Amino acid sequence: MAPQVSFLRLPRPRVDGPMLAAVLTLVGLGVVMVAASAGSASTALSGDALAILKRQGAFAGLGVFALALGAGIEPALLERRARAIVVVTLALLVLVLIPGLGHLAGGARRWLQIGPVGFQIGEIAKAAVVIYLAAALARRQPARLGQAGLGLAVHMVVPGVVMALLLLEPDFGTAVLIAAVTFLLLFVGGARVGYLAGLFALAVPVATFVVSTSAYRMRRVMAFLEPWEHRYDIGYQITESLMTLGSGGVLGLGLGESKQRLFFLPAAHTDFILAVLGEELGFVGVALVVGCFVVIGWRALRGALRSSNAFTTLLIVGLASLLLVQAAFNIAVVLGLVPTKGITLPFVSAGGSSLLASMFVAGLLMRAVVEATASRGEA
Repeated sequence: MAPQVSFLRLPRPRVDGPMLAAVLTLVGLGVVMVAASAGSASTALSGDALAILKRQGAFAGLGVFALALGAGIEPALLERRARAIVVVTLALLVLVLIPGLGHLAGGARRWLQIGPVGFQIGEIAKAAVVIYLAAALARRQPARLGQAGLGLAVHMVVPGVVMALLLLEPDFGTAVLIAAVTFLLLFVGGARVGYLAGLFALAVPVATFVVSTSAYRMRRVMAFLEPWEHRYDIGYQITESLMTLGSGGVLGLGLGESKQRLFFLPAAHTDFILAVLGEELGFVGVALVVGCFVVIGWRALRGALRSSNAFTTLLIVGLASLLLVQAAFNIAVVLGLVPTKGITLPFVSAGGSSLLASMFVAGLLMRAVVEATASRGEA
């Protein structure tokens, strides 16, 4: 009889070697680039040039523990606890909106503050939606999901409520990321393309309304459409990002030699850290970052294709999509291909909540990939 598993007594972590190497490479690069890019901002915020670096290093260490924790959780346990996970997440998303519990910063209430400890609940919500949807879709036969639009609508309820709560914070970027991953999971789960196309057609005017009724979002759209015409106004961040990235050439200016990090490029150590990386390490450095995400995607795809369990397959697709879609969006922002939005580069950008959540998701993903390949008798 198989031993009982609980959240308090986890089995030994099981990781995928190539994916682990890619994740640790990205985390290491992140710490190095935070050291290279955050000095000026750190001094301005706290008077200590190393404060942000110390914090990132501490969270990187905690992130290794989070990765090991995730890699110790069997997919079967997540499937059994999927409903409880999403209920707790919804409760936390409500709590974060309560003044006194939810921490207000930059006009948004996204952090649940308990004493000195704060955490961005949207980071938890992303993984919770994936786990819930994977379990719900695995229970429903693909034929039933594809035959009736009602079946599709039922699976949109929980993601829809989560996205609505995120928009109240507001956190438009995380809501869009969840929407994208939800569409992908529904497609892989057997939903008809026609129904998904109809759902997308309904989502477009809703997204347009959300953007058009927000002054700061409209400014970002205008900056995206005509960045150079607003070079010293709303287009400043995008144009500085492009100049920062382009100035590195093939090999870069060298570590610590960035000029743009000296208050020229806003959010140099967070959302736009890839631009500074490109300036200091050049095309080679950016290619290394992209290559690491390609490795993560390759190992995830390999595991999903070899899995004989519907939930494990959907879990791999969903968790990998969380990391890869977010990375792709961040890279697109830095390149000026989409409007600016506060979405970090997983594993690399400064930020405790983002780093811990990304490494925990990576741990869950690795365990699912190992379980999938082991079920086929492969290494």
